[in-house]
Amino acid sequence: MKSTLKPFLSMVLILLMLAGLIACSSPGSPAAGQDGTKEDTSAPSSDSGKKGDGKAVEVTYWHMWTSDWKKLIDSLVDEFNQTHPGIHVTALSITGDANAKFLTAQAGGDPPDVMTQWNQIIPSWAEKGAIANLDPYIQADAPDLGEWMYPTVKEIGTYKGSMYAIPFSMNTLAMYYNKDILKEEGFDPEKPPATIQELDAMQDKLWKLDKRGFIQRVGYMPSGLTQWSTAFGGKWADEDGKPTATDPNNLATLEWFQSYAKKYDPTKVAAFNKSMSSNVNSAWSFLSGKQVFAMDGMWRLEDLKNYAPDLQYGVMTLPYPEGTGKPDGTWVNGNFNIIPEKAKHPKEAWEFILWLTGYHNEDWAAKMLTKGGWIPPSPKITEKQAYQDFMNEIPARKTFVDLLGSPNAKITPVIPVQQYYWDRAAKAEESVMTGNKDPKQALETLQKEVEEEIAKAGGK
Repeated sequence: MKSTLKPFLSMVLILLMLAGLIACSSPGSPAAGQDGTKEDTSAPSSDSGKKGDGKAVEVTYWHMWTSDWKKLIDSLVDEFNQTHPGIHVTALSITGDANAKFLTAQAGGDPPDVMTQWNQIIPSWAEKGAIANLDPYIQADAPDLGEWMYPTVKEIGTYKGSMYAIPFSMNTLAMYYNKDILKEEGFDPEKPPATIQELDAMQDKLWKLDKRGFIQRVGYMPSGLTQWSTAFGGKWADEDGKPTATDPNNLATLEWFQSYAKKYDPTKVAAFNKSMSSNVNSAWSFLSGKQVFAMDGMWRLEDLKNYAPDLQYGVMTLPYPEGTGKPDGTWVNGNFNIIPEKAKHPKEAWEFILWLTGYHNEDWAAKMLTKGGWIPPSPKITEKQAYQDFMNEIPARKTFVDLLGSPNAKITPVIPVQQYYWDRAAKAEESVMTGNKDPKQALETLQKEVEEEIAKAGGK
């Protein structure tokens, strides 16, 4: 059956594309400078399915969500389709290595029309010409979009002065703690640790092992080097975009990580984490009391509400080193939408993106973002009554939202090798936590790796 259906579908697609070419007089825009002429700064048009011809333009949308979040995304796509009769969006959850799948599809000339992905990919994909410069669309339809966003949000989506990605929702990180367990172990649940030293002093009472030495409960095991470095004052690139992996405060962060690796066997921690199965939604180990402290995002409050409504917990900003640390340190990232350079329907994709971000539709966005427990990309959404009510319902939400404006909120350096830098930093952390390298050696290796990667990219 498959062998006869595929040629038939291929023929249908070819006929539809030919019909679109005949019906439309304005082709999709080429890449900037591709034909040797001055770059056209007008927004490119789609190559088929003009509104008014009775046919909806089929837009393919890739995203990374699964489980409960996939259900939410599907509902949003359904809402868009119902309110935009000229466009029909088909959402696909791309699991596994979505980045590799995207680049393969882009190289083959068949990418999605729009994709939601973590912001680490923006600089490298922009540098490669894999994603479209969105400035022409912004100038035409949303000239104040940059001012509409939080400054940090705009910074993340901008590369070499142009915007290549538009935010859907934002994330900051803070520390969850189990009040019930703190009380059981003799700590004041209303006075969580403010400093690294205070957090360290609590651990012996919080970790639980069985008779065989296997972990039954984790107090806290540091993970997330780049995220935690914000509390230590770490710096990953200078003003010129040159990597600074060996920054003394990055080293101090990794040395703190190492102190836990020496005290608590990382192999047993890994086995414990594996026994917890998935970390998604109801499977989050914090919900079952298997983890006393957990660094995570605001969306976890939805898991607590849905799957552990009776759990007594608190949320605090990341503890920081006494004397030298940075209060209210946090790492900011987000879900950003991009349009591939070879997208077949960029104009319709842009309309979907602008709708999804809530631009000049703040009342709707305020209600929508509460469903996923997400932080708005714009203060104009945050200030809406629906979102204020959402924060007041669970006061801990305000901690996450306020962190977006913290002077110690940091982002991953916006450089072409950002994703590579991010991945290798995680490997450097792993090498220390498994005892294969000391912190200084791991960061020196990381610095060298990133410098070599930049050189391979032409020193950009």
